[in-house]
Amino acid sequence: MRIHPCLFYITKQLPHVNEKNTLISYNPITDEIVGEVPISRADEIPILIRNAKRSQKKWGAMERKQQLITLSKLLSICVSRTDEICETICRETGKPFSEALNTEILASLTTIDWCIDWLRRQPNTMEIHQGKLQMMIRYLGRSSYIRYRPLGVVAIISPFNFPLAIPFTQAVMSVTAGNAVILKPSSKTPISGHLIESLFLEAGFPPNLVKVISGPEIGEALTLSDVDRIIFTGSSETGRKVMASASQRLTPVTLELGGKDAMIVTEDADLKRAASGAVWGAFVNSGQVCAAVKRLIVHKDIYSYFLDLVLFETEKLKQGNSLLDPDVSIGAMIDKEAVQKMEEQVGKAVHEGGRVLIGGSAPKIPGSFFQPTIISELPPKATMWKTETFGPILLVTSYEDDDEAVRLANDSDFALTASVWTRNLERGKRMASSIRAGTVMINNVLYTYGLPATPWGGSGESGFGRTHGQWGMMELMEPHHIHVDKGNFPHDIWWFPYSSEGLELNRDMINGLFAHKGVSRLSSLLNVRKGFKDQTRR
Repeated sequence: MRIHPCLFYITKQLPHVNEKNTLISYNPITDEIVGEVPISRADEIPILIRNAKRSQKKWGAMERKQQLITLSKLLSICVSRTDEICETICRETGKPFSEALNTEILASLTTIDWCIDWLRRQPNTMEIHQGKLQMMIRYLGRSSYIRYRPLGVVAIISPFNFPLAIPFTQAVMSVTAGNAVILKPSSKTPISGHLIESLFLEAGFPPNLVKVISGPEIGEALTLSDVDRIIFTGSSETGRKVMASASQRLTPVTLELGGKDAMIVTEDADLKRAASGAVWGAFVNSGQVCAAVKRLIVHKDIYSYFLDLVLFETEKLKQGNSLLDPDVSIGAMIDKEAVQKMEEQVGKAVHEGGRVLIGGSAPKIPGSFFQPTIISELPPKATMWKTETFGPILLVTSYEDDDEAVRLANDSDFALTASVWTRNLERGKRMASSIRAGTVMINNVLYTYGLPATPWGGSGESGFGRTHGQWGMMELMEPHHIHVDKGNFPHDIWWFPYSSEGLELNRDMINGLFAHKGVSRLSSLLNVRKGFKDQTRR
């Protein structure tokens, strides 16, 4: 694998918090300071929430036309500042510029555009059809409708791996639904987080509608606060802590946690395309993706040939600093601690029977890099097969038939995404329908986070709830049911006082709605109608 030499000497990693009580962001390639932001205090959060609620009311009081204009301005600003935003992301994360452009900017822009379209089409109210009761309800002069109203203040706690795309898309959807947002970005990428707040302010959103707070210990205080919903993206371990804290106030949560995603390659797949997809799906963002391919499950008849293709594609990847060389495909990991974790996990995998086919260690260049690594022959009960690996490590194994492939794919406590690669689309759909995951792709991998109309989330150790699309919007609003009775009748047949006459009318109502015989149902409904008419004459 070719290594791009870095021009900067790496000094010892400095602590993230300095004597000025500010949070410092470091470039994981050069160790240069990207910037610093003030650390928020826990006792500030109640004030921030009050300010956010006031701002949320101002935003909600705006006419929809003005809200659409503001969202459109946000879209234009993000387009015009694309290079600046990408460079900030690259400096904070060490990822290639192309990845910042395609996985961060593009996902953000498509989400704003989807939100504009959603807000334009969203009706103010939605009438509810009552099924078999509908005819009777209308006869009685009654109706029900839903107003979807915002929750209030949404707390977003986001990770370092996509410091723009994840919190930005969640924030845009939250404000489109009418909420305010308090965002706590990762302490490893605070500059990108604060950039999000500046974008909303520049677009003309009310001050404090989207507020960013920073600090390594502020997250717990936010989860214990009086916010109206928490959206957390991160590890399963931390997700449990967030859920426990949120339970103190019964605050609803959306948890998008880890993944151990499987990619099944059948013997009839387009093998060259599948190999290219596997390499990108496994090593994009240096494998620091919850939906990255971690388990490659290949049909035994093509296993050796396909593995050679994957190794060939991996060998071609250049690793280094994309701000110096645009041909770099593999950037840095977030810090040296992440690299050390990969070294430890590879060592344990080898100890448990795995064989390293390529990579397996940090390259001999400055920066927090780890080589794209492929491991074969690891037993399915080994630690790495079961636990999340947040780095560029791909496990490969073979299977004999479709049932075994699905069983291997489902042999995980995680259930975020998966993929099936085959030319037989019906076969692919059958296999996909049996895989336990929030999203299963056929002949593609990983990228569906960038499709804002589709739901995003998983189950099991991957969390619960959804962001994106109408399903994500429903988690950002509450259905407010309003029932209207015109008062055409002075008395309902089930009100006090109870009587033998009222009992018969209730029986007629049940029979008229649910009896199988049409004549009996009609007769009963006519009796009920007569009963209500008799009330008007009393």
